[in-house]
Amino acid sequence: MSIRRLGRFEGGGSSILVIFLMLLLVTLGSLSVASSHANLKLARKGVSWVNSYYALEAGGEVLLDIISQILAQAGGLGRGKEDTLARMLADCLDEYAGEAGNKLPYDTIIGEVRVEPDGPGSITVTTQLSRQHGSTGQHLLVEIQVVAGSGEPDAWGFRILQWKQYQEPFEYESAIELWNQPE
Repeated sequence: MSIRRLGRFEGGGSSILVIFLMLLLVTLGSLSVASSHANLKLARKGVSWVNSYYALEAGGEVLLDIISQILAQAGGLGRGKEDTLARMLADCLDEYAGEAGNKLPYDTIIGEVRVEPDGPGSITVTTQLSRQHGSTGQHLLVEIQVVAGSGEPDAWGFRILQWKQYQEPFEYESAIELWNQPE
């Protein structure tokens, strides 16, 4: 006499369990590969941004070197010669300004230059360095105060007032029609 077991499946239970586990492992593996690929893309973008940032910083350092050379040439100019020194600074920096000007290292350009005497023995030089990074531009705003008597005796020296890196803001499209179909 055969005893019948009710409610029990007679074969293939272990096969179903193995299939379910394989399906689970394949799904988790593919999600892991997709996540790793996204992380790699983000890391490469970060490396590219950091390289561009330091290239812009190198352009700023060259700008400081240019200003130092001009101040060394103007060593004989003392107080009261701010206008002459401001003209010298503006003329030299204008050679580098704009797209057609001499480029600084790593394709960095000087976008705009403002040289303004502040008063006796003081000149403010404000420049914006730019460098294209992908579809956006990176900028470095440098503001320098040139001061008489801050270097060697009766020579000109400078101090950095502002050294600020920024990017252009992202422009959103204002007229996106999501729900209306074009006719």
